[in-house]
Amino acid sequence: MGYEWLSQQWQGLVAGLAIATVLISLLAWLLFVWQQRRWQQEVADELEEKIQQRTLELQITLNELADKNRQLEQQNTLDALTGVRNRAFFDQKLVAELKRCRRERSFLSLLMIDIDHFKAINDQHGHLAGDAVIQQVAQCIQSHLKRSSDHLCRYGGEEFALILPNTNSEGAMQLAEQVRHDLAHSQVSYQQLVLLINASIGCYTAIPEPLQTSSDFIQAADAALYQAKQTGRNKVVCSELSQHEVAAQESESHEQNQ
Repeated sequence: MGYEWLSQQWQGLVAGLAIATVLISLLAWLLFVWQQRRWQQEVADELEEKIQQRTLELQITLNELADKNRQLEQQNTLDALTGVRNRAFFDQKLVAELKRCRRERSFLSLLMIDIDHFKAINDQHGHLAGDAVIQQVAQCIQSHLKRSSDHLCRYGGEEFALILPNTNSEGAMQLAEQVRHDLAHSQVSYQQLVLLINASIGCYTAIPEPLQTSSDFIQAADAALYQAKQTGRNKVVCSELSQHEVAAQESESHEQNQ
């Protein structure tokens, strides 16, 4: 009897120890899992923080690089002598404005401006005096531009180009005459010299047609400039093509509105 009771007690103790062992093992496993997940979360949080920090640093670097690229791009489109836009900018901008004005069916005007007798200034007074004249002319023309969409470019040598979007022939001619008048009444002081300057200007205006290119605009404005040079200089000439095309386009617009 005593033996059976002792055996039962022993079996109960063994069973209790087994259950306790299982519970302890389960608790230890749960604690391990919890610690493992906590460690993983800490690692994940640390990694995310590092990623965010690196992302921020990368974004700052990219922004700085973009700013430097914009500054470099702007410098690459500026004429070193005058500070106005250069020929590379002119070529790109004229094409872009031609496409936009063609799409919007709006007028685009181009002015080609050439300093009269500039070679004589260089020959008689030297290239530094010529540079002073070019700078003065650029400043004078730029002072007449009131819209951010208008762009003055140094086309080459003593020649400038004005891109005037949304400007009809009357507006282009009026601006050209103001520029010519102010230049004719300007003086360039260089060392002991006082130089008088004049300029000839050729204008071309049109609503760009599908087959028209930037070269067509340049050739038409250049032809008008050549005519101004040939007929006395210090004058403004509007291209005959401009007059004919504007009249035809205005007539077409009037017919469509009726």
